[in-house]
Amino acid sequence: MKQMEQEKKTAQQAMGLVISTGAGKIWAAMVRRRNGSFERTYQATFELAEGVDNAVKRLLEHSDDPQAPVVIGLDSSQLRYVDISLPPVESGLLPQLIRTQAEARLPLDSDRLQLAWRVSAAAQGYECTVAAARWDAAEAALGRLSLNGRLFALVPDAVGFAHLMPRIFAAARRPCIVLRRRTDGIAMIRLDEAGVVRSAVIHAEPSDILERPVLVMQDLQIELESMAEKQARQILVTIWPGDDPFLHRAAEALKRDGWPVEALTPDRDAMKQARLDDAQDAGGHLLDASGLALLGLTETEPAFDFMRSRQLSQTAQDAALHRKKRLRTVAAIAVLAVLSLAVGYWSLLLETQQLRRELEVQVDGVKAQTILQQQAYQEAVARARVDMIALLEAIQDSRDGILLDSIEFEQGKPVKLVAVAGGYEQVYGFQKRLEDKDGVNQVRLIDPRLDERTRQVRFTLQFHYQHFTGLKP
Repeated sequence: MKQMEQEKKTAQQAMGLVISTGAGKIWAAMVRRRNGSFERTYQATFELAEGVDNAVKRLLEHSDDPQAPVVIGLDSSQLRYVDISLPPVESGLLPQLIRTQAEARLPLDSDRLQLAWRVSAAAQGYECTVAAARWDAAEAALGRLSLNGRLFALVPDAVGFAHLMPRIFAAARRPCIVLRRRTDGIAMIRLDEAGVVRSAVIHAEPSDILERPVLVMQDLQIELESMAEKQARQILVTIWPGDDPFLHRAAEALKRDGWPVEALTPDRDAMKQARLDDAQDAGGHLLDASGLALLGLTETEPAFDFMRSRQLSQTAQDAALHRKKRLRTVAAIAVLAVLSLAVGYWSLLLETQQLRRELEVQVDGVKAQTILQQQAYQEAVARARVDMIALLEAIQDSRDGILLDSIEFEQGKPVKLVAVAGGYEQVYGFQKRLEDKDGVNQVRLIDPRLDERTRQVRFTLQFHYQHFTGLKP
């Protein structure tokens, strides 16, 4: 990672790409350093079906640097954000805790999501905003990309516009919420001094804005209230372009409702030096792509970097577990191969004939084959039942003073356990001890909450137990 950052500092050119699986497009731009600032040297639009690698290759035809860094932005219309509060824990535990909390509040399974986050210290732990992208949206960048180490960040496309703002707009103030007209609707970005806080897109075709402006305005106001949260009607709202008829009417309506509103003013000299055209770039993604490329030339570490978050989530414990599983699989295959070679065809045939004769023998009118069938049925019934004694013993051995409220179990579903602990460390210890028990798998901590009055933590654990919960071995 340090080597990548060093290459980023010395790079003279960089590429930015905005990927939208919904539109099936890639918007790309290349920038280079110039007189202490930057300029855009190339821009293009590609079909996503042609592949990201192909887009990068075609960009490199216009570059003098074959190792130019690449920053990719995911279309904000395909992202969802959730806010969570985290207890005071060691920084190394944050990635797994963030993922556990976020997955409990998102509608899709964890294997269908990519997560990135932004964390800030709070009075009692951390405040965290998590950005979630469907796997198919992120796969276009991560799953089919072979950039040989040149991919420096995978972020929301709004990060590109936010990175450009102080360079191409006169007196751009923060914190604020930016309303920006795009060809696909109204892009919204909440910013503070550190960067992007949230982003969204109000989808509206030009015909919708022209024929049904009231409905579009209602959607905009709902999203604005949600994005502003507790700062509603206090945080500054900025619009661009200021001469857009719909945004002008929206600004007047927001002012009447008590919102502070002002228009962004482009710095013409700065835009000319950067070879940007506000009339051309205002409604499209090419400006976002240019800002992402500029990010590739700076030392700024952006929030909501999906690539960085994925690296943090791949802990040494996960890697060791994967290695152990691979070794176990290889060993099992090797044993089976040896056994298969050791057993000869003729000996197997003789044993089969002998077994058939024995199964046909009758004792008191009952065949051995019938007895075996009955025994197999009894074993199947026993396997379908949960071993309650073993389950309770595993929980009892692990709880170490924790007070249990309830245990829920149903065949084919994970076991759910609700309990109260004296502190977060006691909760994590319980989770770790329970994970080490035989038959217990995938223990997830859900929504631990500290009661300010009793100073106790109420939490839920959800886990798979043996075959009973439907988890495949």
